[in-house]
Amino acid sequence: MDYACGEGGADCEEISPPHGSCFYPDTLVAHASYAFNNYWQKTKRNGGTCNFGGTAMLINADPSYVHCRFVLS
Repeated sequence: MDYACGEGGADCEEISPPHGSCFYPDTLVAHASYAFNNYWQKTKRNGGTCNFGGTAMLINADPSYVHCRFVLS
C-alpha cells in the first residue's frame, strides 16, 4: 500500500484520516482495496500490474460502498 500511495502514483487522499470519504472502515483491508484499485486504474493501460506480492486480486464487482466510490475506469 505504501508503494501504491507513494511512488506508484495512486491518489490516496480519500483514505486519509479523518475526512477522506473512504477512510471508514479504518481497516488495512479497506484502505488497501481502495489504494490498489486506484493504482490499477491509473497504470493498467501502460503495463501496470495488480499483483502486489499476492495481496491483491482482480474482481468484476464494483467495490464501492455508501460514500466511498471507487474509480472503475
